[in-house]
Amino acid sequence: MNNPSPTITAMNNEYYDLQHIKAIPIADYLHACGIEPAKRYNGYALYHAPYREDHASLKVDFRQNLWHDYGTSQGGSIIDLVMRMRGYSAYEAMAHLAERKAAPLAPSSFHHEARIEQKRDELRTSDTRRILSISETLPLYLQNYLREVRKIDLAMASPYLRHVRYEVGGREYSAIGFPNRAGGYELRDDKTFKGTIAPKDISVIAGETHNAPLCIFEGFMDFLSHLTMKGKETAPCLVLNSVSNLPRAIAYLHEKGSDSVRAFLDNDQAGRQALQSIQSSGIKVEDMSRHYARYKDLNEYHVARCSKQQEKLIGNPKITNYQLGESSLEIERRRTVRPVIVKHKIR
Repeated sequence: MNNPSPTITAMNNEYYDLQHIKAIPIADYLHACGIEPAKRYNGYALYHAPYREDHASLKVDFRQNLWHDYGTSQGGSIIDLVMRMRGYSAYEAMAHLAERKAAPLAPSSFHHEARIEQKRDELRTSDTRRILSISETLPLYLQNYLREVRKIDLAMASPYLRHVRYEVGGREYSAIGFPNRAGGYELRDDKTFKGTIAPKDISVIAGETHNAPLCIFEGFMDFLSHLTMKGKETAPCLVLNSVSNLPRAIAYLHEKGSDSVRAFLDNDQAGRQALQSIQSSGIKVEDMSRHYARYKDLNEYHVARCSKQQEKLIGNPKITNYQLGESSLEIERRRTVRPVIVKHKIR
């Protein structure tokens, strides 16, 4: 195999097809490990998590072949589950599953039901997101959400974003779209909705300085926060769009020969595990989350800093926007836009 595709991961001169590995039914894998569901439902089952004591809080979705632990808010593909169950790195999990795939797993008693449900889902085209249009200009209410709630500099962020209009079940919706490398979009509206238009994948930003360490972000709102804080983006960046995409990210880093990265991941268990997985793959990681250790993620830190600077500006009218570190472009924009977006740096 001379030119492995981006979904093929190399390790010790062996290649693992991520799509084929992730297609291994989770239910069959657990069955082969002697783990049976505590409760069965139409399309999914609940298990006792094999890596901790719980009350049947591990859900396995047969149709999507994904798992979610309600007790820890973790989840993802079969690779993520094996990493969690066995303490493996992403590469070790893929190698383990590749060996299992070579010896076919005995199907569980309810996997046939999953296949039937999957076929039904394929026929339910009205329940899938169908793109109506994609444009470069966000509507005003989404611009206001980014500027006022997330404190994002639209002049910096706009080149990376799209306005995606889509339809689900005959109803039309509108969202901020962040493209990934496979042609899909991560979606976010001005309320609580977060979703994806398939295919799901990582997003890669080339940057202008090739010798700078690559920066990794968990979600695109963290990337946009970093962009706003820096004032420009010169370093190459990678956005996971989900910790379940970590194996793809690690494969990309090895493919590009990246031996060191800066990780701006969330301050939760999933973020810490993702950090450890990157380190276990042989890549040196500078953990940037230490700069915002008291906050959930980089955007929450950024919003808090902006709010504090806003209070200073209100409390002391003599403080100018120049003293707060804003660019002349941002000051000019402030004449027509009330909320303050402040430039501050993470070293």
